[in-house]
Amino acid sequence: MKITLEALCKLFGKVKAVDNLNLEIRDGEFVALLGPSGCGKTTTLLMLAGIYKPFSGSIRFGEKVVNHLIPKERNIGMVFQSYALYPHMSAFDNISYPLKLKKVHKREMKKRVQETADMMGIGELLDRKPAELSGGQQQRVAVARALVKEPAILLFDEPLSNLDAKLRLRMRGEIKRLQESLGVTSVYVTHDQVEAMTMASRIAVMNYGVLQTYGVPNQLYDHPDTLFVAGFIGAPPMNFLEMRFEERDNGFYLKSQALEIRIPDERGALAKQNDVPQRVTMGIRPEDISVVAERDGDFKAEVYLIEPLGREDLVTFRFDAEEIRALTPAPFDGWTGETICLKLDKEKVHLFNPETRFSVLKPGNGGSS
Repeated sequence: MKITLEALCKLFGKVKAVDNLNLEIRDGEFVALLGPSGCGKTTTLLMLAGIYKPFSGSIRFGEKVVNHLIPKERNIGMVFQSYALYPHMSAFDNISYPLKLKKVHKREMKKRVQETADMMGIGELLDRKPAELSGGQQQRVAVARALVKEPAILLFDEPLSNLDAKLRLRMRGEIKRLQESLGVTSVYVTHDQVEAMTMASRIAVMNYGVLQTYGVPNQLYDHPDTLFVAGFIGAPPMNFLEMRFEERDNGFYLKSQALEIRIPDERGALAKQNDVPQRVTMGIRPEDISVVAERDGDFKAEVYLIEPLGREDLVTFRFDAEEIRALTPAPFDGWTGETICLKLDKEKVHLFNPETRFSVLKPGNGGSS
């Protein structure tokens, strides 16, 4: 089922929770709504579900406008953050509840519940009540309840946030595999960018009710449209430094009091084409910074903090009142207070207009856009 949101708005008093949202979700696609708390992602999901009514704009399922339809008329399945299971009912009764509301025959109901529970790996737990189930098992019951009525659309509201890290990783893979095998159009709300990156075919990043960008995970990571997206996508986050953009000596340079680098000509030319201002914000991801010999370095910095992450170490460096983080192979061969030479991968440098906050390395992002 294709979903189309057109100029969708939702107000709470004078606060715009969702502001002029335009989004198209293809039939069978898995889309994540990603952003920090208060960005409007859950409000958008609840409008899709029919729990909230839009202030303006339209929601289409296929070619049909569904703004006026109540939740039970929308043929959706929804999985909540809190699981929302009835504590006095068995897993079977929780899963079958939507079918009871639709007055499905008992024999058909039992067949569909058993098939769905077997698919979720909880077929032998149907007689247990929620208190007798683990967190992961309760989550499977909640997903099975959403699936059993064979919905055209699945909606997930941060369904894994109450699970421990190991179980969250496992359930992430199970939900993705399930969605791919069923081909059900799915919208998944999360504040966890790792969840969004690993599960979704496309990601809509929101902030303050406004859609920031919409694209495939690698595109958002490698070519972020805005400063917000660049800082929000990626763990550990991108480093930002205020620089001056200069064109001289047949080349393009970024310069600050403590650092000067020449960037590739094609990146400099694109920035110039997009009316790059003299003052720019340079972004560089921690994995694109390497420790090198002095003769190969771009600048020197002092080791401030070393954080072991297993196969890599996250090292914080300080130089000239600036701070920059680099991912290095473990174990890091240095100590706190030591001066180290660092090199930036110039092909991976990002440039942003500090006023518009748009990238100047994206075609069409020139001028005041």
